[in-house]
Amino acid sequence: MIIKNYSYETFPEYTEEVEGMIEVTGDVNNLRVRMQDFVYHPDGLKIRLLVPNTILDETLKYPLIIHVQGSGWYQQDLNDHIFDFVPIVKAGYCMAIVEYHYAPKHRFPSQIEDVKEAIRYLKNNYQNYPIDIDHVFLSGDSSGAHTALMVLFDYADDLLPLAGMLDFYGPVDFLTIDQGYSKHDLKNQNVYDLLGCSLEENRQLYYDASPINHLNEQMTLPPILIMHGSKDHVVPFLQSVELYQKLKEYNYQVTFCKVAKADHGRSIFYAKPTYQVIINFLNQCQKESQ
Repeated sequence: MIIKNYSYETFPEYTEEVEGMIEVTGDVNNLRVRMQDFVYHPDGLKIRLLVPNTILDETLKYPLIIHVQGSGWYQQDLNDHIFDFVPIVKAGYCMAIVEYHYAPKHRFPSQIEDVKEAIRYLKNNYQNYPIDIDHVFLSGDSSGAHTALMVLFDYADDLLPLAGMLDFYGPVDFLTIDQGYSKHDLKNQNVYDLLGCSLEENRQLYYDASPINHLNEQMTLPPILIMHGSKDHVVPFLQSVELYQKLKEYNYQVTFCKVAKADHGRSIFYAKPTYQVIINFLNQCQKESQ
């Protein structure tokens, strides 16, 4: 056996014909996905990082999407969307899925504080990961989108500049959330556990915990993509309509995409047409931020 420290380019390729052998050609530009966990919080809270990887150059840096996993504000399953996110990662984006303290043991705004802490950790430690820190996006789905939007609308100066925001079917207004179709009484179950009280007991808290009530005309916001399934059985579609109309009223840059026939995420939502909209949005935001 000839042992030598070959590179991919210099390693000798076997080229002799073998009778009966079929041949296909691999894609040298293909990205695979690796996963690694690291702790960002003294309580052991994790960030699960999905990383693009190529054999040709493992020193590349990729734009970062900081994602808050939906869970109804209860304990998160950080694996829930890993396979859904593979096409986005293979398009050349790192995804950092953030774990937070969950309800009902930890009430609002604990989750928002945790996400901000995770962003600060990434800002201070990005050199340890294949992250392009100059192109960072914030993202969330369902209750995670609520948390991400609350972070966005109260964005601290010591956090990372954002190139864009992804809002996947997030609840935005706890005062109107029961006005659309749903199979769940979110206000009197999930939101009650998040806030620790009913609307009748503390209407002001329900108002303050609603992202839409933190919007004003003097904010500096990155471009926002809102996506929502037209048959969402959990978060009413009207929640995204309400947010979109308010953002448009204030002249912010926002794109609203209805995913026809799609439910609350799931297979119909995470399909090729959806990925195309997401990746096109991310790529366009990168161009605009350069």
